[in-house]
Amino acid sequence: MTTCPVCGGALPAQRGPRARRYCSRACQAKAYRARQRQDQEHRVATGEERELLEAYAEVPAVELADSLAAAARRLAGALNVGLPADDFDLGVVARVPVVLAARARQAAPAAQALHGIPDRLQAPTVTVVDLVAESAPPRAAVQAPPTESSRDDSMLSSPQPADAPKKTAPARRRRLSQKAARAVAGSARLVKGADHRDTHRWDLIAEDDTVLGYVEPSYGGTGRTGRNGWNYRLADSFMVSGPYKTREEGALQCALAWTRVVTAPVRRTLTAD
Repeated sequence: MTTCPVCGGALPAQRGPRARRYCSRACQAKAYRARQRQDQEHRVATGEERELLEAYAEVPAVELADSLAAAARRLAGALNVGLPADDFDLGVVARVPVVLAARARQAAPAAQALHGIPDRLQAPTVTVVDLVAESAPPRAAVQAPPTESSRDDSMLSSPQPADAPKKTAPARRRRLSQKAARAVAGSARLVKGADHRDTHRWDLIAEDDTVLGYVEPSYGGTGRTGRNGWNYRLADSFMVSGPYKTREEGALQCALAWTRVVTAPVRRTLTAD
């Protein structure tokens, strides 16, 4: 290949063992954004909901909603100042609503069957006002405890077979002390990711090979490369923070965020035996 696939210009002379594919960093960034845009259009096409649900199966709905709100705010801020939108934020805005809508459609039949909603209330001709008026008690009537069994009551009162397996609580996240967390974060180092050639991603890895997070370039600047800093995200999180001026600053903020997460108190959840 002797010409740039983006602008069609001649490629400069080869200086190292690897042949150059683009004539400049700007064309390289433009090609990267084009690949990201094509990937987003492919993933949100009709019939790709199942693939998206599998990709984000381990991400809670609340975390998806938070990341969607953060991406929308960043996009709005970029539009207000006249800067191009970040490709990652565009991907979040395009994919997360599809995942949330698909989960809601899947949960709707199960919720209706659980609470025993009559078929007449499921008809499309019934409005929200009619449902509220029908379910509201008379003003003069004395308020009494609801007679309809709730979801928790049905779980506690239903008899369990003698040979039924016992429910076990999910594994809890192990909380670290401040000293232990700082020791792990202080020993972390930046290593090029497996797809560094295409994404320029760096992995923040501790001495025991634990991946704390990732540091990636943030695009949307007006310079020749199109970058405006570096973003980071934790290994087990979907949210992105940044941009920061240097890669080292992004790695430092990633290590601090990981320390805050692993030293935070573990939330207790109620489980039924």
